[in-house]
Amino acid sequence: MFLQGKDFAPSYVKRKVDYVLKQEVVITDVSQCQKDLAIEIAAEEVTKEFEKTYDAYMRYVKVPGFRPGRVPRGVVKQRFSKEIKDEVIGHLVPHALEHAVKDHSLKIIGDPQIQDLSLEEGEPLKLKVSIEVLPDIELKQYKGLKATKRMVKVTDEDVEHVIESWRENQADLVPVEDRPSQDGDIVSVNLVGKYLDPQEEHEKEDLKADGMEIEIGGAASLPEFTENLRGVKPDDVKEFRVVYPEDFGSKGLAGKTIDFTATVLAIRQKELPELNDEFAKEAGGYESVQEMRDKIRENLIKNAEQEADNLLRDELLTQLLDSHEFEVPNVLVHQQAESRLHEFSHRLRQMGMPPEMLQTVNWEERFNEAVDSAKRDVRSALLVGRIGLAENVSVEESDIDAEIEAMAQSMGRTTEEVKARLTRDEAVSSIETRLRYRKALDVVINNAEVTTEEVSRESLAEAKQENSEAQAAAE
Repeated sequence: MFLQGKDFAPSYVKRKVDYVLKQEVVITDVSQCQKDLAIEIAAEEVTKEFEKTYDAYMRYVKVPGFRPGRVPRGVVKQRFSKEIKDEVIGHLVPHALEHAVKDHSLKIIGDPQIQDLSLEEGEPLKLKVSIEVLPDIELKQYKGLKATKRMVKVTDEDVEHVIESWRENQADLVPVEDRPSQDGDIVSVNLVGKYLDPQEEHEKEDLKADGMEIEIGGAASLPEFTENLRGVKPDDVKEFRVVYPEDFGSKGLAGKTIDFTATVLAIRQKELPELNDEFAKEAGGYESVQEMRDKIRENLIKNAEQEADNLLRDELLTQLLDSHEFEVPNVLVHQQAESRLHEFSHRLRQMGMPPEMLQTVNWEERFNEAVDSAKRDVRSALLVGRIGLAENVSVEESDIDAEIEAMAQSMGRTTEEVKARLTRDEAVSSIETRLRYRKALDVVINNAEVTTEEVSRESLAEAKQENSEAQAAAE
């Protein structure tokens, strides 16, 4: 986006500068993505533009005591010197920038930043501008890369685990009155926690939670809660201390030491529904338990295939990024970081977070965190886009239609509805960009030497962790 005349002053007559300016441009490479331009427009061009502007003002401005179109040039110069100077700048600067960028084939990103500008009638117009540009990426090897596609074998135990989780979700909670709590029970407690700060040697404000439900031995239950609430009965009171790890999911609790007092309200045990054809129908409209098992296995295999493909793409992309060193424009990184924050805010609103709570989020901190991930996103987009250009990758109308149809099916809407909304929101171009990226990366994948390996879920988790660490190191 270039500076327009309205950025300087309103023009009485909008004129297009449709001739080639006599100007000199000196470009300084500040970095791979930043260039400084020193532009000097010849004095004769400046004089010519001043003369045109004077003529325009003489014809159209209204000055008391003079008829329209009869205002003397001397009066115009005296009364409108600032406006005329701004008009000249407003006409010449955008034109000069446009031709400088075009003549030197600069792939400009964002708005030019004017650092210095000097203009006097009869003298050259001198302009210093800082711009960000797309980096020139020299492609290295992107075909013949070696990678491993890790497939997790779906077992009978995996199928049964899904069924058991469904039964757990549909379980009834039955009060326990004849025994103490044991693993698998749900214990309801009123909880009071006192934050301890050993440095300040005083207690902070209490943490309170009434009717909190804790599953004894559950995956989501901290060991201290399980150990202290196993074997209790209603009305029992237990006191214990929890030292939360530094990487605990809740930032308010991470690294804190808290003394808890738990008053037991009730103990309930799960009563799972019987595994029969009736359960299969209620769980997903299956005709029988066997049909349910077959469908679950089919879905697990599809998920394993998709997971393996995603990890393969990530590994190959990491290889590409590791072998291609180039800078990225800050403006693109910031745009991507802001987009990530917008998506994060949207998810919070969808989860029901009230507006007043959104205002408590430290958005500056979130933005700084998003910048690191945004750098990888931008580097990936630029590099894969460069590969797509080298491979003449194109996106057809039929490709976009197929993508919209798939989106409609996943959303449970008609293709026409989704296409109309995307067109209204001007989002079709983003689909085209995403498809072009996918096709270009497919070129890398299809030309890679891929070895398929059957792995355990533990090995797959380790591979994911290694890839995440590699991505973090690259950022």
